[in-house]
This record gives sequence, structure tokens and C-alpha cells, in this order.
Amino acid sequence: MLMLSLPHNTLRTMLSELEFAGRQEIGGILMGEQLAPGRFRVTDMTFQRRGGWVARFVRSARSALAALQRFFDRSGHRYQRFNYLGEWHSHPSFEARPSATDHASMLEIAADPTTGANFVVLLIVKLDPGRLFEASVTVYLPDGSVFPGTLDIEGAESDASLTRSLAPSHENKETPLDERR
Repeated sequence: MLMLSLPHNTLRTMLSELEFAGRQEIGGILMGEQLAPGRFRVTDMTFQRRGGWVARFVRSARSALAALQRFFDRSGHRYQRFNYLGEWHSHPSFEARPSATDHASMLEIAADPTTGANFVVLLIVKLDPGRLFEASVTVYLPDGSVFPGTLDIEGAESDASLTRSLAPSHENKETPLDERR
């Protein structure tokens, strides 16, 4: 099982961006650090406000590549420890689970040899009408395997209101196999 850790301050920024976006989908890329086998911390992420509609988000490849280059420069090109983790986007009008289109896009990224990744992660997030944060983590392998990951919010225990709102996101509902392909 892969665990993705999201620092509390990064979550706060994400929540602000989700509120600003309203019903429009937003997203970007996740970059991070391997803490231990199967455990990764998001150390940087992009927030792309353009390219989203009510039911679709298209990431800008050009801005993602520029962000990756800056990340690799800052991390000293130590790819074994710091690397591209995957993608994230919001589903403000739908469940915080990957759609069939999301699955197809992520499987394509995972299988692309130019990505150079052993896996890619898709983090789907949502603020429900009661302002509760929901999220799912899905992991994609180059061989086409798909499985759920877990999300850990670092420092959430120090913020009681955030801890209550995050309770649904700690469990990841698995997408039925027939919906994965």
C-alpha cells in the first residue's frame, strides 16, 4: 500500500484554492520526497486555475514541465529521493474518485516510458457543500495495475476542526474493477 503524506500547510493552500475555484475543476502535479518504501511526502505541487470546467480538467504540459524543472533544480536532481509523484485535480460536482477518463489518462502516463516512473499517483479532492474535505489516492503502475493508496495529513491532529473535516478522506473507497479499464 502506498501512503501519500500531505503537509498541513499544503492542505490549507489547497483548501483556499478549492474555495476560490468553486464548481470549476482545478488541479496540477504532485512532486515529493520518498520517506520510506511505500511512503511519500508531497513537498511541492502546482495549482493550475485554467483548463478546468465543471466536469473536466486538462493540465497544461508546458507549465507542468517548467515546475518539474524548478523542483529538480531545487532538489539537486536527486531523483531516487525527490521526484514527480503524479497528478491531482478536484471533482467539485462529483465523487472524489477517479472517473473512467481519469483512469485512462493516468494509465497512459504510467505506461509512457518518457515519464520514467515506477508508479504515478492520482489525488482527487473535493470540498463538499458543508466545506468538508474529501479525497482519494489511486496508484497506477506501468503494467496497467491500479490500486488504492492512503492519504495522511501531517499535523492535522493539532487542528480539531480540520481533523473532523478530514475524517472521510483517510479511507479510500476502491473503484470496482469493471470501472478501472
